Amino acid sequence: MNTPAAAQKAAAEMTNKMQEASQERKSTFEALMNEIEKINPSLGGFEELGALLAMPDEHFALIAPIFLDEMQKSMNNIDDKLLLVQAMNLNGTKLEELQEAYMKLIENIDKQFAEVLSAPKRDFLKQMLGITYNCIADAEGIAKRVINVPIELTSESAKMPKYAHLGDGAVDLYSPADYTINPGETIIIPCDIKVALPYGYAFLIHPRSGTSAKTKLRVANSIGLVDSQYKGIIGVIVENIEPPIKDISYEFDDRGRPVITSIEHGKPYYIGKGERFAQMRLVEVPTVNFYQVQSVDGIGEDRGGGFGSSGKN
Repeated sequence: MNTPAAAQKAAAEMTNKMQEASQERKSTFEALMNEIEKINPSLGGFEELGALLAMPDEHFALIAPIFLDEMQKSMNNIDDKLLLVQAMNLNGTKLEELQEAYMKLIENIDKQFAEVLSAPKRDFLKQMLGITYNCIADAEGIAKRVINVPIELTSESAKMPKYAHLGDGAVDLYSPADYTINPGETIIIPCDIKVALPYGYAFLIHPRSGTSAKTKLRVANSIGLVDSQYKGIIGVIVENIEPPIKDISYEFDDRGRPVITSIEHGKPYYIGKGERFAQMRLVEVPTVNFYQVQSVDGIGEDRGGGFGSSGKN
């Protein structure tokens, strides 16, 4: 029969063994993270992964699939891919070299950690690094077309412009406050953002196609233009083209005079705080150099015609 003292001693010994095992797993994790950081210093913050690797295998088997699923969702996010590209650009890292280094690390997992990590944990690490490898492969195509643009958020409610999907032609702009645009009214909605565009580029402000198709809200000066020299708050001129009075019904009285029976008013349009209400597209703008000539008739091809001529036979 175990005495309280014997039970305490056994508990202490078990605790020490668990601490030793945990320390060994922690050291293994730190060695792996050091290896990853040598390859890519921008991918830091693996504290959760360290705790996961330190778990007993039976607990690890329950949580690891969830971890991988969340990581896959994160790596599929366009913002994360753009952040990775931005980090690569700032570090001067070549994506091809990064892919090669990750592949080598994946191939060496079994050899390097066979004695301190179980097979399921080694497989998990290979899957995790494989997800990152695929993200880098996607980012490689993005990197060739990325232009880094400094941006300042001028209020707490301002939101960073974002692409809704990978490959979209424009970013969405968000309203920092609630606005009501009455029928026939035109207002300027400030996005509470400032940008420093590099020379040779401009932003074009477009309406959202869904908004234009379903409502009477329009970007009044479409297309809006943000020049590279402009450093103020970007605003969008929006207009509700719904007429203040859409229809008037009337009847004639017994003396033949019209009497109004009902008035149908136009509807106001509401834009909520944080709502997407316009789009912004980056374009390259070459500088035009005009030089005077006696006549342009002999330069290039002349198709003839003028305003409205393209619709004639």
